[in-house]
Amino acid sequence: MKGTDGILIATLGTKAQVVTTALDLLLAQGHPLRDVVVLYPGGADPAEGGPLAPALARLRAEFSVYPAYRFINLILSPLTAHNGPVVDIASQAEAEAAFRCLYRAIWTAKRAEPDRTVHLSIVGGRKVLAVYGMAAAQLLFDDDDCLWYVFAEGRFLQEERLHPDPADLATLVPVPVLRWGTVSPILMDLGDIDDPFQAADRQRHMQLQERLAEARSFVLGSLTAAERRVVELLVREGLTDADIGGRLNLSPRTVERHLGDAYRKAAAHWGLTGATRAQLVVLLNLYFTLHLQAMT
Repeated sequence: MKGTDGILIATLGTKAQVVTTALDLLLAQGHPLRDVVVLYPGGADPAEGGPLAPALARLRAEFSVYPAYRFINLILSPLTAHNGPVVDIASQAEAEAAFRCLYRAIWTAKRAEPDRTVHLSIVGGRKVLAVYGMAAAQLLFDDDDCLWYVFAEGRFLQEERLHPDPADLATLVPVPVLRWGTVSPILMDLGDIDDPFQAADRQRHMQLQERLAEARSFVLGSLTAAERRVVELLVREGLTDADIGGRLNLSPRTVERHLGDAYRKAAAHWGLTGATRAQLVVLLNLYFTLHLQAMT
């Protein structure tokens, strides 16, 4: 468990209660929080007007008087692009700018204090922010970081109250996150990239290198020379057992035995319950393709 007071990063639509409800429920669960970062479209100054101005003003007022928020910092962070504020998320360019802002908010929090727990609430604002929030969490989260969705209904939601009572229908729903750093340790090295699209490009490159390394280790370390010859013809040319046997001057039974051994070894190497002909082709196609190109 991390020992430093955590941070809540929340997206905001037109209702201030999506932020305060998430915060109240986290505090009620015993999560220590020092900062709340609210990401919103519409410009840098909450007093400028627009559809989110009332929600922003209500948040600022509540954080100044509500006793439970006395030692929590409210940070209002507008979504911005290179050419100015993101007023709405109605185009690809605006969506990409919003993704960068959301990603950098998490990245900055984790880089400034690596021991802090990050809580990300994705209930407020455009739906695309929830999608990008999940993507950012996959790239950046550690085991102790949490992604949340706030479920609320009934009178509490209709009355737009900021703080739920015990009888109100308001719940924090944890969203499972498939963390890339957990799935593949080689993908953990993203800490120096503050742009999600660059991080995704590096991730794809590292995944490719990892796939090649795994395949190379299997072909050169697990297969016998005879098995490699049979497997290579299967993967590169898609030959039948009879065709492979004819090419290598082997009986179909011998080819079948070599492939059976290769399937068994592949299952053990990749941690599969079993490996099939099609799976072996998928796992090794890239390796043998690049190997052939290197020889020509």
